[in-house]
This record gives sequence, structure tokens and C-alpha cells, in this order.
Amino acid sequence: MRFNRNRLKLNFLFLTIFSFVIFGSFLFIQKIYSLQFIESDYFENQALSYRERVEVLEAKRGTIYDKHFNVLASSIQSYNVAVKPNEISDLSFVKVLSPILGIDENKILKKISQNPTFFYLKRNVEFETGQKIKSWNYKGVHLEQSNKRNVYDESTSNLIGLVDPDGNGIEGIELYFDNHLQGENGELRYESAPNGAIIPQGEIKTIQPKHGEDLILSIDSELQYLTENLCNNALIDTGAFKCSVVFANSLTGEVLISSEVSSSDNKYFNIDLISLRANYEPGSALKIFTIGSLLDSDHVNEKKSYLVEDEIEIIEGSCNDNYEGLQGCFKDFLKHEPFNITVEEIIERSSNVGTIKIVENSNIDDIEEFLKKFGFGSRTGVELSGESRGSFTEYNTCKTCLSSLAIGYSINTTQYQMVKAYSIIANGGRDIQLSLLRKSNQSINKKSIITTDLSNRLKKLLIKVVEGENGTGKSLKMNGYVIGGKTGTSRTYLEGIGYSDNRFTTSFTGFIETNEGPIVGSVILWGAKGSPISEYVTGGSTAAPIFKNIVRNLVPDK
Repeated sequence: MRFNRNRLKLNFLFLTIFSFVIFGSFLFIQKIYSLQFIESDYFENQALSYRERVEVLEAKRGTIYDKHFNVLASSIQSYNVAVKPNEISDLSFVKVLSPILGIDENKILKKISQNPTFFYLKRNVEFETGQKIKSWNYKGVHLEQSNKRNVYDESTSNLIGLVDPDGNGIEGIELYFDNHLQGENGELRYESAPNGAIIPQGEIKTIQPKHGEDLILSIDSELQYLTENLCNNALIDTGAFKCSVVFANSLTGEVLISSEVSSSDNKYFNIDLISLRANYEPGSALKIFTIGSLLDSDHVNEKKSYLVEDEIEIIEGSCNDNYEGLQGCFKDFLKHEPFNITVEEIIERSSNVGTIKIVENSNIDDIEEFLKKFGFGSRTGVELSGESRGSFTEYNTCKTCLSSLAIGYSINTTQYQMVKAYSIIANGGRDIQLSLLRKSNQSINKKSIITTDLSNRLKKLLIKVVEGENGTGKSLKMNGYVIGGKTGTSRTYLEGIGYSDNRFTTSFTGFIETNEGPIVGSVILWGAKGSPISEYVTGGSTAAPIFKNIVRNLVPDK
């Protein structure tokens, strides 16, 4: 009985152990199966990750060319110098790198103490410098391959703009066309031994980078360089804060020159890309449009005559010496006896009084609508960021608003807008899209803004300003050239001060007939206070000479 009981216990124990063995074997086999078949890819990848290395194959940023395929900006090989302080065993390298990288020793030591794991000591150092540092093999100093952006023509640097250390466009053309220029990085994946050497039998995968696309601009870098020199000289001669110049083909809209230079004491117009970001009151350069609105509506014609004095009162008594009210007296630039002159002569002489008399019975809203057709109050859409719309006076019902607008005040415009507006006059009345890109099949816009007849009439009036005996732009007259345009002179508005008594924004905007169609240009001197050729500070004595020199180089075979 006891024997049977013991035997039963042994059998039960055996079965229990056997069951555990069977169950354990099952779990073991299941785990092996899972590792070998179900989860094999996961663990294979995990194992691979410990020996797989990935190197970024950096895409090269696209090159920027001028219209003649001269390189304006491109990327060259460089290095980023990085430091891992936790790997440093000797700080002697600081004394060596300090003069090479132009960084003070104490500044390097401070960075090392404040960044225990990693920091960039300097980015985009010259390739040769990086190679030299790399050869020294300092512990904790690492070199990463990079691309440095070089701008080769200083006269186009404002236009080209900037790229940050990571290769992203942050200003100018580099910003506007960043997606176009940037490209897409590739990568190189390979298996390596613990010492970093490539395992020969290991798998190597390469994804080639897609390099950025190149840009061909419509800019002529030779004219751009010439313009910068002319502006530098003009700043010295006139004492202006800034000089800016824009020239464009009036048929295609392609911008040939977009240049700007600042004086060393520029306190009020320190704005990059001032020709499209800053507003100014164009003065007499606007008269061709305000008078043109009345020619368009047949309220006047070129031969209609007006009695023109040297001053006109819009507010009674405002021309008296002891008057202290709102500004309501408008004067011609120079005193003169009253005379009868035609609309044509009023534009030729740039008479403020005559212009005001022409428009005095007009509706200011109608004139503003006419101006808007030419693009005033709207962005031109040129490929740069931060463009201003310009504006009209918010409240145009004041007694002097109409007179003020007639002679180029009570409106804020940009230089690019003026170039577009004059281009519409010069090209036969068609709309244009200003562009900084050269396009082989540039189509001419067929949308009419004004009639061809009105365009031709306005062009003749502008040519008379240059070729007429009393023209304010007669200094531009040259044998063999057909030039038309308008000078502009307005008192400079200085932030925090108001209208200056001795500084003027002087300009000349006009066109020159060429085999490629009329080329329109605008020259502005911001805050001029002197003239090298006249006792008077005017657009004719300051801006027009720059225009003339550019024309001689633009069309040299006359």
C-alpha cells in the first residue's frame, strides 16, 4: 500500500518535471523561431546600427550668373571647425587655432568651459585652412565638410543677398530663390569596424545629392560696377546719404542695373534694397502722369496756353511773408515774370505753378485712378522680398491735396514703381512685369494700359525736356541719342525732423531708345545738399549726369 503510494508520488513528480521540460522546450523553440524568422529583420537592423555609419553628401547650392554668364555668386568647399570638450586631453591647440581662425584665446577657453559636449568654433573656414587643421589631428577638434558662399562682385552684393552658415538664403535673391538654389542632400551608408574603417564585404548604399539649380540674372555686372563708381563720386560731390540706380528694358521688363551705395554718414536712409523698400515723393518726375491724365481725358492738349506766374496761392494769404497758417503757397523753382506758356512748355520747364493751373479744376480721385493704372500704390512683383506698395495721401480732400499731388507730393512711391510707370510710357503703353531673371523667350506683355497714341504724345513731351531750349534735362542732350525723361526735386523728409530745409531727394527718370527697345532708367540721390555743376541742388544738376554716363556705356556706338 505504502509502495503504491510512493510510486504514485514519483509518477506525479515525473509528470510535473516532464511537463515543465516540454513547456520550457516549447517556449525556447518559440523564441528561437521568433528570433530566426519573425524578428530577424529587427535584430539584424539593430546589430547593423552599431556598425553602420552615415555620411551626408551635401548638395551644392546653385550658382548665380549675370546676363553675360559671369559668375556673381557660387559655393566653394570649406570646413566647419567643431570642438568636443569631453574628448580634449590637451588645451595647447587653443594657442595654435586662435590666430589662424581669428578668435581670441580667452573666448575659445570660455566656450570650452560653457559647452561640455559640442560646439562650433567657426563655420565655413577656407578649405586650405581646414585641411591644415585636420592634418594636426588634435583630440576633440573635428572638421566637417561644408560649402562657403562667395559673392565675387561687390557691386551686386546687396542684390544677391546673404546665406546663413547652414546654406539657407536669408536676404536678397538668395532668399527669394532659396528653394530653387538649395538642392537636396544625399547620403552614404556603409558598415564600419570599431576603428571606423569600412568593412570591405559590408553593404554600401549611396543616395546621390540633387544639386541646386543655377540662376541667370538679367543684371549686367559691368554696368553695375560702373554705376557703383558713379554713385560713389556723386555722394562725395553732393553730400547725399545714398545713391540708387535702376535700369530696365521697357519691352521685356528685364532689370539691367539695380545698384545702391551709401555714404559713410548715412543716418536716415540706411536701408538695403532701398529702391524697392523705401518710399519717396518723386516731385516733378510725376508731372508727366498727372498732366497725362488730363491729356488722356481730352481736358487739355499740348498746345493749350496758360498764364503762369512764379507763385500761386491755394490758401488765401499763404504767400505773404507774415503768414503762419497751413502751407498753401506753391512756387516755381526760380522767380520769373508772368508769361503765357503751353502745356508742352510747362512740362519742359517743370513749372509747378503751370502744372497746378492745368489740374486745378480736376477731380483728384480721377487722377489717382489714372496713376494706379501705371502701378502706383501696388508692388511691381520683382523677385525680391520686402517690396513696398507705396501709397497715396490717406485723406485727399484738403484744399492743397490736388495741387500737392500734381507736382509729385502727397504720394509715396518706390524707384521700381517709377521705372515700371515710365516703361509703360516708353514701350507704347503696354504693361510690363519687372524681373531680375534673364529669359531666352521673354514674351512682351500685350495688355494695354494707355493707348499707343497717348504713349507717343507723352514720349514727345519727355523728349522735349531733354532737347528743348528751356528743358530741365537739357544737359543730357547728345548727338545721335534719343533721350526723354523728367527731373525730380523734392525736399527730403527726415525721420524725427520733418522736411529738411537744405537736403533734397533729387532724381532723373527717363528712357533711351536702343536697338533692343527703349531702356528706362532712374537715378535717385537721397538727401543731396550740394551740386558739382550748379549752385542749385536739382535732379538736373545731380542725378542727370549719372544717367548720362550710364547711357554712354549702355549704348556706346553713337
